[in-house]
Amino acid sequence: MRRVRRVRRVPWVALGTLGGWGALWLGTWLAPLFPAWPECPFKRFTGFACATCGFTRCALALGRGEWKEAFHWHPAAVLLAGLLPVVSLWDLHRAWRRAPYPALPDSWAWRFSVWALLLGVWAMQVARGI
Repeated sequence: MRRVRRVRRVPWVALGTLGGWGALWLGTWLAPLFPAWPECPFKRFTGFACATCGFTRCALALGRGEWKEAFHWHPAAVLLAGLLPVVSLWDLHRAWRRAPYPALPDSWAWRFSVWALLLGVWAMQVARGI
């Protein structure tokens, strides 16, 4: 009789989420050691905020549990942080069933939506002068 070998699936998304939240927690403890964060080079040369301006301050606010302040600094990052527990549970369930990752959607609507969200956040950051 032939034996079927089962492949172990690693929950990479869940492990990455756990590592990310650990880094946020560690960052909140280490932030007072750094009196001034370096200025964004893009903003220094152009005078406009870059697409990720406010992300560091958003991450530090998330690490302290201040969701409202984090949303002020970078709304897209807060949406991602809110979705990560759900996606992590899905990833653990997928790994438990030993199911492969699904293929990424090959739709122009998905790609357009992601780019529209990122460009919208960037436009908002520039308008607010962050």
